[in-house]
Amino acid sequence: MRDFSFKVNRKERRAAMRMALSAHVDEGTFAVFDGEAFDAPSTKAGASFLQTFGKELPLVVVATDEEEAAIKSFRNLSRVAISAPEDLEVSAVVWARSLLVSEKALPVVEARAGKAPS
Repeated sequence: MRDFSFKVNRKERRAAMRMALSAHVDEGTFAVFDGEAFDAPSTKAGASFLQTFGKELPLVVVATDEEEAAIKSFRNLSRVAISAPEDLEVSAVVWARSLLVSEKALPVVEARAGKAPS
């Protein structure tokens, strides 16, 4: 068995993340939402939020573990992927037609892209 994996340098990985996030921002498919607005887990509330969001699917939702109600509201929807900000990969950002990031997860995502937290 051969292993075809290879190491990607940190600078290259961060540059790729910056480029993928910038592409979403430029296209208008990047949005920040308040994860605390979801009081209780409700797939119906998640679906109505996506309806008002009005962007194309597939969608990646990035939320922290503390925002459990928001995560549970989106996880059963088709063509919606949930990711923790620490686990967000460039391939997921490139795969998604839209990106939805919670306010609490935004500084972590910016740090993964190599930007200074604001």
